[in-house]
Amino acid sequence: MGPLTALAKTPTKPVRDQVLALYTFLEDIGAPEALEARTARLLDQGEPELARQAGQLWEIFCQGLEQCTALLGEMEVDFSEFARLLKLLLSRYSVGSIPASLDRVTAGDAQRLSNRTCRVLFLLGADDGSIPLVTPGGGLLTDRDRELLEDYGLELAPRMEEKLSREETIVYTACTKPEEMLCVTWPAAGESGGEKRPSFLVESLRTLFPRAEQAPQLRPSPDQLRAVAARLPEAREALEDREDFAASFRRLDRAARWERGRLSPKAVKALYGEKVAMSASRMDQYKSCHFAYFLRYGLGAKDRRPAGFHAPEYGTFVHYVLEHVLKAVRDRGGIRTCTHQDIRDLTQQVVRDYIFNELGGMEHQTPRFKYLFRRLQKSVQAVVENVAAELRASDFQPIAFELGFGYGKDLPPVEIREGDVTLRISGFVDRVDGWVKDGRLYLRVVDYKTGRKSFDLTEVWNGLGLQMLLYLFTLEEKGGPLFGVETLPAGVLYLPAREAVISGSRDMDESARQSLMDRELVRRGLVLEDEEVLEAMEHKESGIRFLPLKVNSRTGKITGEALVSAEKLGRLKKHTQHILKDICREIAAGNIDADPFWRGPNKNACQYCEFFRACQFEEKQDKVRWIPSVKNSEFWGWLAQKEEGGEGHGREADT
Repeated sequence: MGPLTALAKTPTKPVRDQVLALYTFLEDIGAPEALEARTARLLDQGEPELARQAGQLWEIFCQGLEQCTALLGEMEVDFSEFARLLKLLLSRYSVGSIPASLDRVTAGDAQRLSNRTCRVLFLLGADDGSIPLVTPGGGLLTDRDRELLEDYGLELAPRMEEKLSREETIVYTACTKPEEMLCVTWPAAGESGGEKRPSFLVESLRTLFPRAEQAPQLRPSPDQLRAVAARLPEAREALEDREDFAASFRRLDRAARWERGRLSPKAVKALYGEKVAMSASRMDQYKSCHFAYFLRYGLGAKDRRPAGFHAPEYGTFVHYVLEHVLKAVRDRGGIRTCTHQDIRDLTQQVVRDYIFNELGGMEHQTPRFKYLFRRLQKSVQAVVENVAAELRASDFQPIAFELGFGYGKDLPPVEIREGDVTLRISGFVDRVDGWVKDGRLYLRVVDYKTGRKSFDLTEVWNGLGLQMLLYLFTLEEKGGPLFGVETLPAGVLYLPAREAVISGSRDMDESARQSLMDRELVRRGLVLEDEEVLEAMEHKESGIRFLPLKVNSRTGKITGEALVSAEKLGRLKKHTQHILKDICREIAAGNIDADPFWRGPNKNACQYCEFFRACQFEEKQDKVRWIPSVKNSEFWGWLAQKEEGGEGHGREADT
């Protein structure tokens, strides 16, 4: 207690005296000798690495005291402030060691390995959650905010892009160290038992070295060892004489003969009912992977998600604002009676209504929530102004919002029956635009997309992304009684309901900036190839800004792959009905195969599937439906063959 009491009574003095008092205290209590004894004890215990680290501590501490004296020697601080400064200084030091000989194994983090080469390198834990070791932060500033502040000379923490680049450099540097062999491993499962996937590094190495040896999974636990034995005959021979493994092997033999199989008619009826509820998103799920549909809508399985409050969903917010602003514009007499300021005022009023009716006010929200919501307001204002500009240049005007299909809604559900199963399709159309010509109403279905979803005929051919087409053809058949006039299909369009982010020089003029904005926000879809309809959709006297079409400046002719004749729309309608019948037949047959669609490693049904852990899908054993890209000419040619009785689904490959 004597040295400690003396230290505690040290009065406020210059840092030099504080350092001397602390050094005297440590010498009095025998700190150097204690560290020497610890070093010797670690050597006796066979821990040379820890011993070398312990042997460096006293020297490093003394260097810290000397540096503290050199920097702050004459400054007078109290002991608590001195302790804080010294702790900060010592935190800049690190303890390391070098191998005692050439033939030695060195272990450590990839970023802390020395630059020396080695004969063999084992890179452990190369799963997608560990490489790259970068997670998006929940901070207030986005990378775009940081870039803006950097332009003003404010230096901040690295952006996500910089962190990813640094991680990739660390991984690359680590992989270039070995001279003879690089062995990369990753865990098959996490601590909770959930399956883990290999990182991008594994796929890159497989591409670079297709003949590289891939060793079997090695797992230390008994259950995992049984899994290895099920794959390797030699491992099973070594273990099957043990009594604790014999029963497991018999169960494995039975399990090896199991298949996902098909649901019986009784099971189909019990899970889905005689009339199967279906929507556009459910159709996409079923055509993407039958097993994922079975888990979600048959068994009602749900992914584990932490409870909590989140920032406002942008998709819900923008749908609400667009619907209510355009309704208010319609009630005022149409878009041409409203000025730009009127549109801005209406948008602000609708946003205030949303805050009051949907969020219950902003008083109870966190500052971060309020900040994020203000950013959303800016984005949705830009979206509304873009939509208003399109409608000013068009004779097609909104005539229905959130139009519902289903019992108790605006239109009855679409029903398809095959065998004992009836498919009942319901849903909502974001917006329906109409234009009357010669006593007939031309209809255009518009779907708001806050992401970068594009209209893809490859997906349409394989039964995906049929939502707008299904609604358009249903309106063609059943919209007459609803609107009181004969209806004809005019097209379907995805509307990018997001703020455009463009790249360009700071000194570009307004026309160049607007051109880039228009290119980013062009609609995607199909429109009827009829000169009067196209002119009504967007007046072309000043060029086409919004439709996915081009105008020949010399001849005035409109071209583009989005153009479709009435005949092609008729074939597309039959194709959509054929897909619905296919889905109905497959559900009735109890198809629950794990057969995800596959268009590449970065575009497939498994990439973001929440049931990946439960599915246990394996590319080498399960069936993958490889979907090659389809050109427009091929698509319409196959539809024509299909109508004539030929085979049209020849491009889908099972692997």
